[in-house]
Amino acid sequence: MKNSSSAASIDPSALDLLSSFLDQEDLQAVDLRTQLRELRTSSRVAIETWWQLLEAIHALCPRDDLGLKIGQCLQPHHAGVLGYLGIYSTTLGQALMRFHRFQPLLHNLVPTVFRAEAGVVIVGWSIERRSTQLSDDVFFSGLMRFISLLTGRNDIKPILMKSPNSPPAHRALYEHFYGCPVEFLASVSELHFPAHFMTLAVNTQDPYLSGLLERQAEAMLQALPKLDPLLSDVQQAILGIMQDGAPTMAQVAMRIGLAERSLYRALEARGMGFKTLVNSLRFELAKDYLCDSDLSLPEISLLLGFADQSVFTRAFRQWSGTTPLKWRKAN
Repeated sequence: MKNSSSAASIDPSALDLLSSFLDQEDLQAVDLRTQLRELRTSSRVAIETWWQLLEAIHALCPRDDLGLKIGQCLQPHHAGVLGYLGIYSTTLGQALMRFHRFQPLLHNLVPTVFRAEAGVVIVGWSIERRSTQLSDDVFFSGLMRFISLLTGRNDIKPILMKSPNSPPAHRALYEHFYGCPVEFLASVSELHFPAHFMTLAVNTQDPYLSGLLERQAEAMLQALPKLDPLLSDVQQAILGIMQDGAPTMAQVAMRIGLAERSLYRALEARGMGFKTLVNSLRFELAKDYLCDSDLSLPEISLLLGFADQSVFTRAFRQWSGTTPLKWRKAN
């Protein structure tokens, strides 16, 4: 079953991109900034809300190239975990592959496209559900900015852009910005790059941290909204809190904007318990971390929010029937 657009959402870290644009343009926009701050505490933001925020900015700053300008304000942290996965990649190709794999962490409206054809690498989005022109502009421009940040180069340009949107009166702006022909009313939404760009080195590399982040992203990906957005929001909040210690229901309830009693009832109605959710996520991450011989058991304990290794060991034995050390040796 396909998700309806109402279930589609975006990581709230992307809201910082909008705040950065307001700062760059010296726009006071007191009410809009207040809304951005309030939404920033959410675990996810509905895609319709994102579109509305962009339209609100357009009302304040009605310029033809608005989406392109917003996208150029991007910094890696605006893409959350996805941004850091890119930074800690080795090559541009690896970064874009991770972008393709984990893009639902940023937004889950539609999946990405990433493929190679006769010396060309194609990056884009499925168009099974339509977005808005302004939102498309922000994401494509942001992707170009991200590539520039990763490589430290401003000359990385596509050889073709394809957009499903209608040709705007100011289409020359797009051809100038992307430095290539732009095909509107296309059946796809893509940027085409020469394949040799994929071997370009990423400036900032940290393979060890990259591996940790990738495993965290994998666990988060499994927690994204499918048929139950509320349950997914709870899982997202648990993962966000875990690095600071054992998540509590009160913390999670506050993070997703519910009363603790309301959260308890919502989980009970689904036949689930809060502790069960926490443990299932911890167990999934624990197995991945244990496959990394560079991570010690005390480090894994801290990553999973346990007070110490002994508490982690007892919990893991309850989940798996064996100790973390024995599980690591067997796997």
